[in-house]
Amino acid sequence: MPNHPADDEQTGIKSVDTSLDIVETLTTEGPMTITELAEVLDRSPSNVLAHLRTLERRGFAVKENDRYRPGLRYYEVGNSIKENYPLYVHGTDPADDLAAETGEYVWLMVVEQGLGYYLYKTGGEDAVESGAYTTGSRWRLNATASGKVVLAHMDEDELDDVLETHGLHSMTPNTIADRDALEAELETVREQGFARDREEAAVGIRGVAAPVRGLDGVIGTVSLSGPASRIEGEYFESTLPQLVTETADIIRIKHNGARAVDR
Repeated sequence: MPNHPADDEQTGIKSVDTSLDIVETLTTEGPMTITELAEVLDRSPSNVLAHLRTLERRGFAVKENDRYRPGLRYYEVGNSIKENYPLYVHGTDPADDLAAETGEYVWLMVVEQGLGYYLYKTGGEDAVESGAYTTGSRWRLNATASGKVVLAHMDEDELDDVLETHGLHSMTPNTIADRDALEAELETVREQGFARDREEAAVGIRGVAAPVRGLDGVIGTVSLSGPASRIEGEYFESTLPQLVTETADIIRIKHNGARAVDR
């Protein structure tokens, strides 16, 4: 059963919470019958059915062979949402250029409520799919180069809040899951202006990330990932950080230029 704080009259509406629990369960568990959903959510079948009927009418749930799954309405909403993020609007072309130049995967990430979300993924001709990263997936910030970049630009109170809320989760044996070690790493990130992923999110995959700065602070990150067998040595230590940082600067210039015109 999804684990969320209990609602009351001041914090939310319980019926909405139930509908979202149904959506999250169908997303993570796959197609389910009404009875199966009721058991997982510890609710009556009639209550679950009432929510499903509304979700189905609005296109957010689909019934197939007595089982329900999330509807493609979410796909439509998700694609529309991306257009609200300046990083996506101004970053896709520069990301494509970097992927074509290096042959690797390039990613655009933003942070919401202390978690990282990958908005865009583009791959060059030599890109290797690890399965660790997916567009739309969310990540704890200590586990990726992009996440460490964002953490490095938070003030102390914000950093404390994120780490207390989400913890320091290990994705691999290389993930930095110790607070003191992470803070030392974040100091290095601030000094050099970029972060490296040393197989911290997926064994066998390394990466580099840089912040994209807007007029009011960091609006997201651009990162590159690929097999550790070829992302090594001078290429990992110097060449890629320079290329990723240059791409972040290009996105920054495009974004800030658009903001200036709007004003």
